[in-house]
Amino acid sequence: MGTNRRPFARCAIPVLCFTLFFQQNAASQGAAGGIQSKDRKSADARENPRLTGGFVKRSGSRLLLDGKAFRFAGANLDNLNLASDRYSLIVSIRGKIDAYYPSKFAIDDAFETLRKMGGTVARVYSAGTQGSPLAIEPSLGVFNERALQQLDYVIKSAGDHGIRLDLVLVSQQDFYVGGRDVFSHWRNGANFFEEPVVSDFEQFIHTVLTRVNSYTGVAYKDDPAIFGWETDNEINDSPVAWEKRICSYIKKLDPNHLAINGNDLPIAHPESDRLAEPDADIYVAHYYRHWKQNWNLAADASAVTKAGKVFMVEEFGWDSTNTTMAELREHLAEVEANPEVAGDMFWALRAHQEPGKLFPVPGEGGEWWALYFDGLDTGVTSAAEMHQRALILQAHAHRMSAVR
Repeated sequence: MGTNRRPFARCAIPVLCFTLFFQQNAASQGAAGGIQSKDRKSADARENPRLTGGFVKRSGSRLLLDGKAFRFAGANLDNLNLASDRYSLIVSIRGKIDAYYPSKFAIDDAFETLRKMGGTVARVYSAGTQGSPLAIEPSLGVFNERALQQLDYVIKSAGDHGIRLDLVLVSQQDFYVGGRDVFSHWRNGANFFEEPVVSDFEQFIHTVLTRVNSYTGVAYKDDPAIFGWETDNEINDSPVAWEKRICSYIKKLDPNHLAINGNDLPIAHPESDRLAEPDADIYVAHYYRHWKQNWNLAADASAVTKAGKVFMVEEFGWDSTNTTMAELREHLAEVEANPEVAGDMFWALRAHQEPGKLFPVPGEGGEWWALYFDGLDTGVTSAAEMHQRALILQAHAHRMSAVR
């Protein structure tokens, strides 16, 4: 998702999502394309062990898991908690929405695919949802138990598949997940960074972070399947005081997990006190040549780690509008070789919507950014090139699991 945060109705799609599909081995599939029920139990035991280890912690500018260096590659799984095939605008402001809850099958299949791709961390853009009938907070101060149960299952399934989650709490864009504009809309256009809206957002955070999972009985704050809580997605005009307050509130409620500053531009436009926020553990970069957010890994990582914080690439574009095949290899090799980079996540993995049926290529621009592992001719990218690039990403993820 790039810096041009305009709704799809007014511009070319601002979200770069590349969708990745890892087809199961024919011997473990039925005609529908998923693992058959009689094989799933043994397949899960063999290929999808429950998450092991404790919480990922920060020590200075490095991440540790059970006292050892932790580096990762992963994926954005944007649509697991709430999905839309068009990224349409939100009902509370624009009056239309086509969102739906992905099935348990779709959630499991996505994590199974990511694990087989070598990924160990996933970022869920739709973890924080506001302002629509299916959202966690459909209207101010009203919370939707069905939506929270959906998030419960996402977290449970991630743990079952050995995946840790970066959970985004609110978005900059006024897409189907809701976002900052919803909170302002509820208060007749009040500033998102000022009262009473800040307290409204904190009420949302409190409801989510203090929840006990209805499937596992484990409090969110006690679940190692959560990698960290991300303040926001691409709210790049956030004041330092707001960022400090939200990170501090996250840590107050949940000291076990990482606090991720979702402003992806503080490195490019540094302020002396922004990288010194006491409760922020991780700072992020999004790289999309398409949106003039060019690859700047070494300088960005250095700026963050010199401030004693962790740096990660949490979004990047994979296709020919962002990188040549050679550049993709070079960029990923640079990540692997630089210990100042904790990890990276591509945008974005999708697998089966239901047995035998993939999630559709998203409308409003998805034909140029969606990627399926086995390759699919979208009219912009050929199936052969798509598959080649997917294999590059797969190899990188396996290498990142080996480096420290």
